[in-house]
Amino acid sequence: MAVSNTRRLVAMAGVIAVVATAAACGGSSKSKSSGDVTQAGPTTSASSAPPAKSGGTARIAEWPPGSSPNAIWPYMSSNQLSTQNATQFQFFFYRPLYFVGLNDKLAVNYDMGPADKPTWSSDGLTITVPMKSSWVWSNGEKVTGQDVEFWLNMLKAEHDDNKSGYYTPPNEAAGVKYLPDNIVKTQVSDSSISITFDQQYNQDYIVGNALQQVTPMPLAWDVTDDKGTKGKCSSDTLDSPTLKADCDPVWKYLSNASNDVKSFATNPLWQISDGPWQLKDFNATSGAYSIKKNPKFGGEHAAYLDEVDFVPFQSVDAEWTSLKAGSSGANALQIGVIPSTDTPQYNKDNLQAGNPLASAGYDVEKGALLDSIGYYQLNFSSTAHGKLFKQPYFTKALQDEMDQQGAINGPYKGWGYPTTGVVPSQPAGNILSPEAVSAAAKYDPNEAKTLMQAHGWDISTTPATCKSPGTADNQCGAGINAGDKAEFTLEYPSAHPAFDTQLAAYKEAAKGAGISINIVTKTQNTLSSELSACSPSNPAGCQWDAILYGGWVFSLQPTADSLLTTGAGSNIYGFSDPKFDAAVAKTVKSNDKQAWYDYEAYAASISLPLVWMENQVWPWAVAKGFHDSGQDAFQGFEPEFWYYTK
Repeated sequence: MAVSNTRRLVAMAGVIAVVATAAACGGSSKSKSSGDVTQAGPTTSASSAPPAKSGGTARIAEWPPGSSPNAIWPYMSSNQLSTQNATQFQFFFYRPLYFVGLNDKLAVNYDMGPADKPTWSSDGLTITVPMKSSWVWSNGEKVTGQDVEFWLNMLKAEHDDNKSGYYTPPNEAAGVKYLPDNIVKTQVSDSSISITFDQQYNQDYIVGNALQQVTPMPLAWDVTDDKGTKGKCSSDTLDSPTLKADCDPVWKYLSNASNDVKSFATNPLWQISDGPWQLKDFNATSGAYSIKKNPKFGGEHAAYLDEVDFVPFQSVDAEWTSLKAGSSGANALQIGVIPSTDTPQYNKDNLQAGNPLASAGYDVEKGALLDSIGYYQLNFSSTAHGKLFKQPYFTKALQDEMDQQGAINGPYKGWGYPTTGVVPSQPAGNILSPEAVSAAAKYDPNEAKTLMQAHGWDISTTPATCKSPGTADNQCGAGINAGDKAEFTLEYPSAHPAFDTQLAAYKEAAKGAGISINIVTKTQNTLSSELSACSPSNPAGCQWDAILYGGWVFSLQPTADSLLTTGAGSNIYGFSDPKFDAAVAKTVKSNDKQAWYDYEAYAASISLPLVWMENQVWPWAVAKGFHDSGQDAFQGFEPEFWYYTK
């Protein structure tokens, strides 16, 4: 799934991830990575892994500071769809049908989820997904094809009014539909589900993107109230005339329960899990929570540890104080993140060079290279400045002023790699067109200045003013009036000193092109609540200008169907381009390389509501004697692979 990375989640087939890319954690017993920071690090093989000590409790810092899970039901709205909620929380308890990206590799991991490798019919229209007989819910029921149907039924019935971050509406002009509208029929049994589609699709996309966002739901969740009144949503078919009426009360009940943070650990609903963990405690005030080993887990990788405690911090300074106190105390962290101000300069040959926590009992380990794009987001529907953002020359000028490599070399001390375009250049494995490579984002303040002047702006003062309104090539553009100012507000997460440094430099650089940027800090959770689409029913979504909420972590196929196509669940930017939609549709329907080349080339030629920013590779502090080899390329944690070695 893709997520907004807080970045937001992996898009369901891309999810939004967290601002500070919560990347892979490594332990003192993990193989040391080598090479440039832009190269994927090695994984620890079973033969080289140190002896595991079963049992024990580990304490892990929640990341980034100031953020914590706020939704537990694995059917989230677009503003809930984040790595903090999905891959760093819900996946512990409720596994998606297919899991992607373990050990920083762009591949489907069939040993990590409840479904075996699927088969396809000879005409390429029907996929049959076999359910593993060993996978059971903690209430004793098997994970079945009906549980998969339950989730699909919910998506079919409950995707309007921002109810679902997983839904992308059909694009008739491009000739493509998305889950579940592209499903002609399903056939379910205890041991499998067969899904017939309306046309042939890129089979890698169906498994690694579309079905990777589907999370089987236990039939015990098909209820409408606290009394356990049985619903009908799970037993319907997708074409049932009563589907909407049957799923409405179930959605309402489960959605309300999922938003009730204080009852996460006490509501019997959420104790029914099929993953390797169950939720033990959740502090609604602080965001601290604990997970315990699921004794009924029937999958391939049972947890070594008995318990993992996730510890919240409201600032990087508070977390740093805890790390400096050492790794041996009763309340010591086993894994934390070294703040940018104290990060050692990246040394590809020796990660321990300059380790500021060596005497405190920690090793430095390099986080995963996420299959992600970093950016801040522009609101094309902003009441104040949306018309300005829609001007291609203006968004190009904003990109020209963003010095990604300067930020990597400066406040991030070498721990990062640039976002070059709409398809990630790292980890290795994605198709990159020659056009995309040549049009890669670059720092060019002189071009930004030239663009503004060439389009009718007086940049003798900041903010610049439009002196030549109109739609000619040398004028300010549609909707821009004489005297309008080149200014807007950019909000970004608090408690991140490196962002303070980077965005202060960005603001200063933009002045050279006459662009005035008012930068404002807010907590991660506050930004999450603000980041919504403008509509008559949601006027608040028309008020924000630009927000640095993070970026996007893709699924197996890095297409923007869930992020940027017209009407997509996570397209909250007011962006719509029929030619872009058609280019995306080709990547969904075909695995042909030319489809990807055409998509990337067109994306590089237009104004997208995203200004590319670097991907940070976070240096993790891992306690000596603690082992971790289970991080993925999509910002998720897999604590079932963590253990003590002494």
